[in-house]
Amino acid sequence: MKPENRLYKIILSLIIGILLLNAFIMFFSKYNAPHAEIPLVSQANEQLNRLVFLRTFYIAFVIYCAALFGCIFSSRSFIRRLCLISGFVAGVLSIYMLDDLFTINIFIYLAYIMTASFMYPPPGSLIISLCSMLFFLLFLVHPPFMGLSLGGNPFTRPSLSETCALMVFLMLSSTIMVLLRFFMDKYRHNQQTIEHLNFVSTKLLLFNHRLQELAKQRGEEAVKQDRLRFTRDLHDSCGYAFSNIILVSDAAVSRGEMGTAHSQEIFHQIRNLASRGLKDTRETLHLIRKIQEPYHESIETIYQLKKIFEEVTGIVVTVEWGNMKNDYGPAINRVLTRIIQEAFTNSIRHGKASRILIHFWEFPQEFTMTVTDNGIGAANIVKGIGLAGMEERLESVGGTLDVSLPPEGGFRLRIAIPLVYITAANSL
Repeated sequence: MKPENRLYKIILSLIIGILLLNAFIMFFSKYNAPHAEIPLVSQANEQLNRLVFLRTFYIAFVIYCAALFGCIFSSRSFIRRLCLISGFVAGVLSIYMLDDLFTINIFIYLAYIMTASFMYPPPGSLIISLCSMLFFLLFLVHPPFMGLSLGGNPFTRPSLSETCALMVFLMLSSTIMVLLRFFMDKYRHNQQTIEHLNFVSTKLLLFNHRLQELAKQRGEEAVKQDRLRFTRDLHDSCGYAFSNIILVSDAAVSRGEMGTAHSQEIFHQIRNLASRGLKDTRETLHLIRKIQEPYHESIETIYQLKKIFEEVTGIVVTVEWGNMKNDYGPAINRVLTRIIQEAFTNSIRHGKASRILIHFWEFPQEFTMTVTDNGIGAANIVKGIGLAGMEERLESVGGTLDVSLPPEGGFRLRIAIPLVYITAANSL
């Protein structure tokens, strides 16, 4: 039980306890005196009549009190309903013989109505409290339903004005308790929303930080390897070409006078060497321009995302790889990775999910990925910034996005990318 829920129940139990204590004190002061006038419930003798009357009230009152407090502090709905029913029966039995409408009776009625109105959210609390009031008044106005013979002490039925006054008082009390429960639920919901947003912000911040660290580590390693490869290629291609140019030029200068034909041949060789070096340099620079973000270099990145997300948030992520390939090219890999990141964010921020399932499958004409969570879902699907961003990424590779609410609950998104677009993207 959360601290705020425990506090609310303690406050309610104190209010109910005060009402029941007042009812008990009034009953004790009026009927426990030696010469108090006791309603006739047994015609055997006066002493037995007193004993039966007092025992009936005390036993029923104890059961009534236990039922109300059991309803307040019980966390199981079945026990709570059982306590309400037994409390109603015990309440009717305890005050059935009493002619104390606006003293003992009203406190016992009020304790029950307040408990029923507060323990259930509207509109259920309104229905329960209204039915309880009607049944209370029914037994109050028509006491012979109990089948007791009072002999010379007939029931004193309340007048219409007294009945209406009691009804209005109980309805007002019930309305106040229902409104109090409504605003307390709203406050509790707002507090839970704030706590959830703080939790999500912290976890997503940590998640993004871990992803940045991963990208940095993989990027630094990739840069180091590429630097070694590029310097080696440039040295082998450009260094060879320029060294030959220098050697040929030095040889031409050292020979002194040369014929026109021979000098043309030498300069032709120099031009060929320079042209070949320029071509090799351009090819190397072209390779540099084609370098993609190392973080998205393969589908294995998805496994890294899953591992980090589970460690940071505690949400269980299951990946069914199906018949997918390990690599669909940098463009497709980047789209899949970004969509999974956004799906993770939506599942924890909006869905409050505890489990996520990712399923891949390659059909003859298209490649599909389905992400399903067990969160709270949504009443209506509204495509916000996240879903719109997914659609924009998919449009760049000819893909489509479909979002739905599974019958079993949660949220599901499915992307489909035609294989012809994957082939075309990789050929660029």
